[in-house]
Amino acid sequence: MMEPAHELVRVRGLHKSFGSTSVLKGIDLDVRAGEVVVVVGPSGSGKSTFIRCLNGLETPCSGEVSVDGVSADVNNRKAWNRLRKEIGMVFQDYTLFPHMTVMGNMTLAPVRCGGVRREQAEREALELLELVNLAHKAQDYPSELSGGQQQRVAIVRALAMKPKVILFDEPTSALDPETVADVLAVMKDLAAQGMTMVVVTHEMGFAREVADRVVFMDAGVVLEAGPPEDIFTRPAHARTQEFFSKILR
Repeated sequence: MMEPAHELVRVRGLHKSFGSTSVLKGIDLDVRAGEVVVVVGPSGSGKSTFIRCLNGLETPCSGEVSVDGVSADVNNRKAWNRLRKEIGMVFQDYTLFPHMTVMGNMTLAPVRCGGVRREQAEREALELLELVNLAHKAQDYPSELSGGQQQRVAIVRALAMKPKVILFDEPTSALDPETVADVLAVMKDLAAQGMTMVVVTHEMGFAREVADRVVFMDAGVVLEAGPPEDIFTRPAHARTQEFFSKILR
């Protein structure tokens, strides 16, 4: 019998406020190694703030975040910087450096932050670009790529640091419908390979097909979480039922 995967990400009592506005109101979440957790909910529910707090892009007001047993104090920036090396992040707006080629974007962090020799970083970058059929674009600039191509580069750029978990903040929201499928296909491949992923998305088909667990957030709290089949077809909370009755109509 296979042993259950160990707990990789642990979140306890996560609170975040902007001024007098409380955005996260005590989030608890565990993510096991190799698990795909998809976070859904209405706009303004705190989903993106939550995922940005997981790697310190937003500083939580209180609470605990740990990755593979290593935790970061909410006020310790050095601890967050160490923890962030274990966490990849893919944004909705690609965040590629426009003055650098695809290869430059891919190798910057491994060389500067990961201590990897440039030759090795370039070799590994080409291997990753091959995975998304973009090796032929290695010397192109972001402006020469479509939105879908830029997002695929952003995904493998996150992989270049060999993270233990990758966070996705609505990675398809800025794409036109024709290119969404290409990006989702890359994410499905990562899931099939056992990459631990926490994904904020409005792509319910992806959530239903790929997620091990779906987490429903509203007004800064987790109202319920469970397997996709349970959350989509028989949600327990009235607010979850209302949400899905509208978007799946």
